[in-house]
Amino acid sequence: MQNKMTTTKTMPENQKTDASIPTTKTIFYAFAGLFILNLLLRVFYLRFDFVNGDEAVRALTATEWLDGARLYVDIVTDKPPATTFFYAAVFKFFGRSMDAIHLAATVWNFFTAIVVFLIAKKIYGVRAALLSALVFVYFSTNYFTQDMMAANTELLMALPYSASFYFFLRAQNSENRRITLDLFFAGLLTGVAIAFKQIGVFNLLCFTLTELWLIYAMRKTRPLIQAILLSSKRLAMIALGVVVVFACVLLWLYQAESLGDFWRNVFVVNTFYISSLPGDLWLKFMVGRTLGYIFFNLTLWALAACTIRRVIKRKDNRKSFQPSFAVNPEGVIGLWALASWSGAFTGGRFFGHYFIQMLPALAILAAGSGEWLIEQVKNPGRKRRALLATGLLLFFFIIGLVRMHNRTAILAYETLTGTRTRLSEAWGMTVRERETAIVAKRLRERLNAGDRLYIWDYALDVYWRSGCRPASRYLQPYYLTGNFTDSNLDVAETNQNFYSPAHAQFIEDLKRHRPRIILDLSDTFLRLPFREITDFIKTHYERDTEIGVEPGRPFVVYQLKENF
Repeated sequence: MQNKMTTTKTMPENQKTDASIPTTKTIFYAFAGLFILNLLLRVFYLRFDFVNGDEAVRALTATEWLDGARLYVDIVTDKPPATTFFYAAVFKFFGRSMDAIHLAATVWNFFTAIVVFLIAKKIYGVRAALLSALVFVYFSTNYFTQDMMAANTELLMALPYSASFYFFLRAQNSENRRITLDLFFAGLLTGVAIAFKQIGVFNLLCFTLTELWLIYAMRKTRPLIQAILLSSKRLAMIALGVVVVFACVLLWLYQAESLGDFWRNVFVVNTFYISSLPGDLWLKFMVGRTLGYIFFNLTLWALAACTIRRVIKRKDNRKSFQPSFAVNPEGVIGLWALASWSGAFTGGRFFGHYFIQMLPALAILAAGSGEWLIEQVKNPGRKRRALLATGLLLFFFIIGLVRMHNRTAILAYETLTGTRTRLSEAWGMTVRERETAIVAKRLRERLNAGDRLYIWDYALDVYWRSGCRPASRYLQPYYLTGNFTDSNLDVAETNQNFYSPAHAQFIEDLKRHRPRIILDLSDTFLRLPFREITDFIKTHYERDTEIGVEPGRPFVVYQLKENF
């Protein structure tokens, strides 16, 4: 009896009895339930074409590319090409439907949950892995609608970003005979993640920090120079994978004769975007918006922090895992979360969707503490404290659920009953959809589907609803004005060498396409401090009428003069 009790006492904390390991059938049903949950949390937002304005940019860019426009030259976006490719692929196979995009993104998010499961399974086992997938599915929706429900670059990037980390973690297992290949795949998938959004590069920061930790861990077992060479070889294989993706993208850009425009419209513009935010605003957003995101997801963050705390306090921080891991895998997940968090600092605005790349790591860490808390509840000596902690976590979970998913509940009710309530009618999304429908209807009375149109300011959904095509490569005004979101700096004035050619290209686009109508959403177009643009409009267009329906958004119509 004593031997049996001793064996039980020293059993690793993540090791379970056979009876506690879910069967294959149970796992299948669990994933079926996760798929349904993932769908239910998102499907009711199909009512809206564009949950987030960025979706309109991706959709218009993809459709123009499918119609033969060169990306970054004939139609401009400030993101690498993978998101455009995703939208274009969906449109190609399922038609040009935003419903198809949102459903495809929902399935894509489910695949990310599967990767999260695979990562967690290597560390904790099947039960905690299933919990981590559940945590990811839910918290990938638990913030403001426009941040979490959109098919944005961060959500799409999360899949290759997480898959890359999975292969890197698998390469940490010294018993793995495919270490070199796994490291190459880690780099390859990091390259794909970067092709969705530049901040995918922060995976490389995590990998580098882990290798430095590995060098430190091996200090007593092998010479320092040998450890450095080993880590250098591992990082070189990762770099090779990244280079392969970059080479493919650069070759494609070279063949399309768009290398220079890619550099200009992706990298240079984003340096302006980052530098346009004053330090005091950066600090304000960093503190306020980060704390807001943490508060409404406090259950997730608290559980993840608890795991990190237990890792730090553990004297032998590998004792709970297979000895084949060279360093503590929970600690590596913590480094991954930290490196991913660094990505949120680059843009400076700290929007909710900036934190999506952290969610896989946070979900895995939270699942570790979640399973640990369940075990504590079963322990009579710790049950009371464990129940108190569970109650607090549940309290904050309900706050986030009610605050962030009240819209989901209202949409579900309206969809199932076939009604519309005054609650949803007052939402900004609903108001904008209604406005877009009216403006598009009035445009279709004067233009045909496929006709060229230019819209000044942010109303890109009007292009989509009206069926008209953009008359300029520049969909968003900041390419011409240098005025970025939340910024009060005049970037264009201090970077005339960049913006003057953009003004000339804009005028060239209007001359080539000769749109019969230019829409000025905010009645500010002719007050721009760029004489070459305003003189051109005054010469070739005349003010006609207003077709807007909302105060402050008149949608002024400028009609092409007959002599142009």
